[in-house]
Amino acid sequence: MTTAPGRRVQIPAGRPAVLGLMVVALTAAMLTLAGTTPRSLGAAPTDTSRVALAQRTFSCTGGIPGATATSGNLVGGLAAASTLGSSPRTIVADRNVAGAAFAGQVASNPRWLAWLPCPEPRASWWFVGAGGAAVTHDTVLTLTNPRPGAAVVDVDVFGPTGVVASPGLHGLTLATGTSQVLDLAKLAPTIGTAAVRVVAKRGLVAVSAADRLSPGLLGKQVREWLPPQSLPATSITLAGLPPSPGSSNLILVNPGSSEAVVHLEVISSSGTFVPTSYTPVTVAPYSTATVGITKVFDGTPMSLLVTSPQPVTATVRSVVGGDVTYATGVATIQGSTAFAVPPGTGQLVLSSLGAGTTYQVTVYNAAGARLSSGTVTVPARGSVAVPLRAKSAYVSLVAHGGSVVAGFEMSSGKGVTAAGVTPSITSTRLPSVRQGW
Repeated sequence: MTTAPGRRVQIPAGRPAVLGLMVVALTAAMLTLAGTTPRSLGAAPTDTSRVALAQRTFSCTGGIPGATATSGNLVGGLAAASTLGSSPRTIVADRNVAGAAFAGQVASNPRWLAWLPCPEPRASWWFVGAGGAAVTHDTVLTLTNPRPGAAVVDVDVFGPTGVVASPGLHGLTLATGTSQVLDLAKLAPTIGTAAVRVVAKRGLVAVSAADRLSPGLLGKQVREWLPPQSLPATSITLAGLPPSPGSSNLILVNPGSSEAVVHLEVISSSGTFVPTSYTPVTVAPYSTATVGITKVFDGTPMSLLVTSPQPVTATVRSVVGGDVTYATGVATIQGSTAFAVPPGTGQLVLSSLGAGTTYQVTVYNAAGARLSSGTVTVPARGSVAVPLRAKSAYVSLVAHGGSVVAGFEMSSGKGVTAAGVTPSITSTRLPSVRQGW
């Protein structure tokens, strides 16, 4: 230990260990008083109990010409639809109705029908099945910051051969109440099907992905919103599948540094099984892969279970009568939830991941009148369909236990669309916060 140039202090023999212990003890005491105990010393930070949200915020972002937004809740019913212009519309549901609130956006023309539940702000997003080619398949992201304070966002794009060069998509700053539109064909051009990861390094953002695709050889373009997918995990459940598509592809993304071998199971009306037509797929690191699974569908209600030793996420793109749908990675529904559906007729599919259970399903029209209500039995590790008749506008689900996921498919004279049912967000966990080093 030096005290001045040219001078040294001798430490007597036998004292280094004692001084070392004194320094460690004094450092730990000072950091504890300052609230900055190092992770290797003392107790780990603990989470507090969940707290109820004061409100829920939906961002209906548009992005497809002619899109309209609808919203409501089980207390006040359905609000009048409003046209979405160039700026996203923010819908706020206060604490009194938050648990039973919903919002969605719809667009259509004579060839296609598009639908998306309006997203709520969060920190991490994944979209699978995107495109970065201007002519054949292009995806346009809309990022919105509906909350107080600036948000800072990174966007990464993964393609069939690895990470796609996308200069300028890191460190994007969104001030309160502002949006940014990102056209992948211009900012991250790629050949083949891509996946997009959006991470808010500061703040929370709502993100939507408007997709323009020519699914056939004749060049007829259709529009759809890519649903936000589950964060990469070793087990993903996909819901919102048409019963009899003309063609279907499972699209996978592996964001990790090791190969991922992906397995598939079908949760059908007759139970859960591994389809004989499917061979496990190996997905290279940081890459996407696409595999045909049309033979998996047999006209019965189903969801799909995707598993891998390495975390992955996925979707299923199906073509029905020239229009496209995308399956959604969903979580199990606990308690109750409510959601809107687009115009048309179709079916709600409930799939059990474990034991059999029952659900109360109530379907309402736009005026708030009940079209149907009853208890539905969901078989163990199986699926069951509930019809959604014409004029269905929104649905209430009440769980009676079990681990069940849900999705729906709707068709009209204009096209077909599908979506998974996202459980209502009614509370959040606030972790204890302490200063870093």
